[in-house]
Amino acid sequence: MADLLTSTESDIFSIMAQDSSAQRKQIAQYAIMQAATYLQNSQNDDAIKAFKKAVAIDAQNATAYDYLGKIYLSQGKNSEAIKAYQQLVRIQSNQTLVDTSESAPTAVDAHISLANAYLQDKQYAASEKEFKIASKMSPNDPLPDYSLGLQYSNTGRLAEAEAQFLKSQKIAPKDGNVYYALGMVYNKQGRYEEAATALEKALTIKKDFSAANYELGVAYDALGKSEEAQKQLSILKNKSAAQTTDLMFILNKPAINSMNTKKSGGFIDLLGPGTPLWMLDPSLLSAPESSKTFSVSFSFSTSMDLASVINTQNWSISRANSTDGGFYNNTMPLSSKEAALPNHPEAVFYNSLTGEATIKFSLRQNKDGDATIDPSHIVFKFSGKDSLGRAMDVNANEIDGYSIAAF
Repeated sequence: MADLLTSTESDIFSIMAQDSSAQRKQIAQYAIMQAATYLQNSQNDDAIKAFKKAVAIDAQNATAYDYLGKIYLSQGKNSEAIKAYQQLVRIQSNQTLVDTSESAPTAVDAHISLANAYLQDKQYAASEKEFKIASKMSPNDPLPDYSLGLQYSNTGRLAEAEAQFLKSQKIAPKDGNVYYALGMVYNKQGRYEEAATALEKALTIKKDFSAANYELGVAYDALGKSEEAQKQLSILKNKSAAQTTDLMFILNKPAINSMNTKKSGGFIDLLGPGTPLWMLDPSLLSAPESSKTFSVSFSFSTSMDLASVINTQNWSISRANSTDGGFYNNTMPLSSKEAALPNHPEAVFYNSLTGEATIKFSLRQNKDGDATIDPSHIVFKFSGKDSLGRAMDVNANEIDGYSIAAF
């Protein structure tokens, strides 16, 4: 028999046919050691060849199949990874073949790895089956249920995802990842209060958790807790976390910057309660039941979606009734002379170069010619989206003459 310490590599592999089972495993282990060296040097293709040598010598070497699967997945070779993990499952699920060496993954790990390979290949039914097998084999292990929950979440099966995460929570009540996953699902479901509670718990357990900071920022923003949302953004910025840009995008919502009535045709937004309607245009609004169309322009913090901004139903015109916008007629009851307001403008035009939207709306004189109005407390509101598909900031999508700034 050749001496392993003095033989060349080709000699080692040429004698495998005459070696005993123990010697074959030893030679396979030598190939795995070679593969490990290749991996350390990022020579993945050479590592694959070495792992293939290992399984050619020792067909039941679970470690080699495990690493083959990992490398193939990293290269996006899903079919090859699936085949490798199928062999791993075959070995570790068979009592007569099972590899019990220290480096070999367990049968449960094998099923989870195969499930992840199927998942990466978008074979959802197959991955679901493997996760469920792993869960049944090891009911006290939260990982299979947690992984299946992630699959459900990513494929829109949110109620089932929640059920899986709650199951994992019972098994591992002190695992911050579980509370994070629940918060993520609750955000997707629009259950923001529950999301915030779960994510706060996640960050109590696991302090350095950028993904949870991001989701918590999303929840706070949806709840109107702007300061708290900005704190989460600051945390991500300080850590230079990958989620910083995403949260910044969400929080940087479009807003109305200003309102311009200089070219309105007479609508002076600084005039207060009890203003005779005819004062807005004595030539056209003095006669009973006469009318006049006015134009008011608005600028925004970002470029707007054209279809959204010119949709008149996304705009509303109303009487102010808030601390920020003031109170129409200074809270005095409306008289029978009060001019009626249209609910929506008649038309909207958008200048994509200046980013300015101009709405047109009409006001009508009453039958006695003595209608009154409070121009400073007429609120214009836009509820559409910007060019990036973001909804308006609910704290800056209304404006009137009293407020000057959007609210």
